[in-house]
Amino acid sequence: MSSHDLIPRGLKLHDLGGLEVVAGRYRHHVLPRHIHDGLMLSLLGDGVQVLHYRGVSHSAVGGTILAVPPNEVHAAVPGVEEGWYYYTVTIPSAVLERHQPNGSSFLCKTAIVDDDLSRHLVQLFRSLKEAPLLEQEAALAAVLESFFSRYAGLPCRMPRKGTELRAVEICKAYLAAHLDRNVSLFDLARLARIDRFLLVRSFTNIVGMPPHAWHMQRRLHRCLELLSKGEAVADVAAATGFADQAHLTRSFKRMTGMTPGRYRKDHLDSWSDNAVSQSSILAPVLTL
Repeated sequence: MSSHDLIPRGLKLHDLGGLEVVAGRYRHHVLPRHIHDGLMLSLLGDGVQVLHYRGVSHSAVGGTILAVPPNEVHAAVPGVEEGWYYYTVTIPSAVLERHQPNGSSFLCKTAIVDDDLSRHLVQLFRSLKEAPLLEQEAALAAVLESFFSRYAGLPCRMPRKGTELRAVEICKAYLAAHLDRNVSLFDLARLARIDRFLLVRSFTNIVGMPPHAWHMQRRLHRCLELLSKGEAVADVAAATGFADQAHLTRSFKRMTGMTPGRYRKDHLDSWSDNAVSQSSILAPVLTL
């Protein structure tokens, strides 16, 4: 089987500040509206990915880089029957901030064709296979320097003020602190002292998705964190408020295209023989 037929595989690299990498094909899978707490850079290998972002649909073909800033809502669908194959890195906001002040608050060009940035991304992916940590960090720094110098506008977002923003921030903090619960809209409205319907409208306008969707995103991000550390899938489901393991599996696969069991196993394998197992997960990078 060609490496371009492989199902999506992913790793969270704690030595690099929680950097996340995914390589694989999405043939019929639709990635629903979601966010990342970090800069997502995807290098398309083949096929066509249609990225829906800020009211615009971007069709990306092989060689195109798709960039989405931290906490920006986006979705993706296949643009052709064979779907798309890509190599994605998500660089956490904390890492961006260490690289550059206010480095997690920007807007940028979405579809990029740049041989230099592509070369740096390929070098980063290849370094993650088995290179020393110092070389990986240098490759990551080169990607960030190339990206920020060309495509990111800093600062980007005008701060909002007023009662609605205060209410949204209160609700976000509460939801983030209660990832193991099914929080009700009544609870949020009472906490923020705002009408329920105004809260939903304000939250959606400011954040880009309604409170329940944002809460689900945070719960799934927590699942990624726990699974990457080897926690059992059933325990992760209980810790993040899912009814059972099956419920977690459905939600996790819908967002990532992978099962939580597969994601956990990849990390367990990488601990048993880091160089060999991580190399096998990232083997498709050699085709670039």
